[in-house]
Amino acid sequence: MHRFFIAPESISGQFVQIDAVQARHIEKVLRLKAGDSILVFDGQGKEYQVKLLGKENEIWNAEIEAELASLQGPGVRLTLVQGLPKGDKMDTIIQKAVEIGVKRIIPMCSEHSVVRLTGDKAAKKLQRWQLIAREACKQCRRNTIPEIQTISNFPAILHGRGDNPVIMLYEHEEYLRLGHLLKEQHQSFREREILMMVGPEGGFSPKEVELAREQNVFIAGLGPGILRTETAGLVAASIVLYEYGELG
Repeated sequence: MHRFFIAPESISGQFVQIDAVQARHIEKVLRLKAGDSILVFDGQGKEYQVKLLGKENEIWNAEIEAELASLQGPGVRLTLVQGLPKGDKMDTIIQKAVEIGVKRIIPMCSEHSVVRLTGDKAAKKLQRWQLIAREACKQCRRNTIPEIQTISNFPAILHGRGDNPVIMLYEHEEYLRLGHLLKEQHQSFREREILMMVGPEGGFSPKEVELAREQNVFIAGLGPGILRTETAGLVAASIVLYEYGELG
């Protein structure tokens, strides 16, 4: 059954409204009509089966037939703090991170970042990334859309982490592997949000690594090889979710 996103405010009692963009897709591409049923989700954890009633002012009206059992997201709360990569790599990172179960994504500007986004450019990118996250949820059957935060910088992220554990992926860390760290800290990480920091193409600077150590950040590696920035975060996220029984 076809599945669509609706904003929570589009639900009123037993009725929902489907916006004009998706209404065109329903009518022109899928050739659905009044009386047909589809699935809708509100991005906050709820999913419904609804029956199309009719179109008014380019918006489809539908009636809720059933509220479906929620497909819960990952039990572990994992935030990916991703150093801004070049080109459109961030699009792919967000799409895949949503698919595997990352709860929140924070785009990060660090010392070695080549990309610098501010003002209107940053706002447009954020809007695009939020749309990518929403579309990824439609495809992978997640009912809760992960939060894509505004672009932040390295010191601000450390300052705002609260008491949540932070793991920095560092290619020159020779002794502590991510898998070993997760086993050592399994219980202490379980009930808290984990922030996974991944540098841009140039990695983290020595100054940033030193600051991380001063702030009691866990610094871990992924092995002897060096992964691309668009690969490292997804691999690390998969390891965390596997360790806590959310993948595999």
